[in-house]
Amino acid sequence: MADKTGAQHQDAVVDRLLQLPPGRHYGGSADSGCWVMVGRKLVDVTSWSIVPPDASLTLAWCAGGCSVEFAGGRFELRPGECMWIDAGFAHRGENTPGSDFLTVFIPARHIAAAPLHIAPIGAASRSAPSDISGVLVGFAGLLLDGAAPRLIEAPFLDAVLDWVGTNFHPQGDIDRTHDAVSRAAAMLRDSQGDVISIASVADAVGLCPSELSRRFKAYHRVTPEAYRKQVRLARATRLLASGNSVVAAAHEAGFADTAHLSRTFRSQYGISPSHWARGFDRPSRSNP
Repeated sequence: MADKTGAQHQDAVVDRLLQLPPGRHYGGSADSGCWVMVGRKLVDVTSWSIVPPDASLTLAWCAGGCSVEFAGGRFELRPGECMWIDAGFAHRGENTPGSDFLTVFIPARHIAAAPLHIAPIGAASRSAPSDISGVLVGFAGLLLDGAAPRLIEAPFLDAVLDWVGTNFHPQGDIDRTHDAVSRAAAMLRDSQGDVISIASVADAVGLCPSELSRRFKAYHRVTPEAYRKQVRLARATRLLASGNSVVAAAHEAGFADTAHLSRTFRSQYGISPSHWARGFDRPSRSNP
């Protein structure tokens, strides 16, 4: 069961944003090139038209919202929702005066190098669960403070891009040649612990293990085993960033125990999950 302090933690960091004066507030990272714009009661810009150089994930974190139009579609972004826009995707929009937005801009090179496949999305929106909201709010605080070293940023980027690639539909029709790989990925995402084997997943989608591994790596750039590890790490990262304990994050993300999560996290990122959570949390709890 997730730690009950998670929601309280997110409320605390949102309270910090509520204390910001009206206007746009910027912060960035010299390590990754990511940067953030936090808008508080925006009234100076109500419409825009742009071809963005970076991909972006926007959270309508409090009041207001916006409408977005592009070739072939439009949608409304409402409080509590996230909006993804690909780098280079032409669009125009109009925000409701007094809106509160939080946008993290991610250089295209990070999308291309992500350990999980992300098909072109264009522009889309959907409801943001508490764990991704917690990640975005906390990371925004770090970028505003200029306190986001590489050890803190790497888990964040993996966790966000994993969520984006899983929850936003790609442009156009899904390539049916990847149907078996998509079904295998869904089985690996849904598995808990190590109960389900790669061989049983391959059998369920009608492929031998070696053929599944070949097709899976061609599409996702990682093997099925690495994919399962990555999605569990991403889930654990989102839980930690939302204020959950290492014990709760290990359980909810499907690790055998806290030691298993700690070994895997340290091997991937060079820092323990407990140290990462403290480094992520510290600036977000400071007074502005």
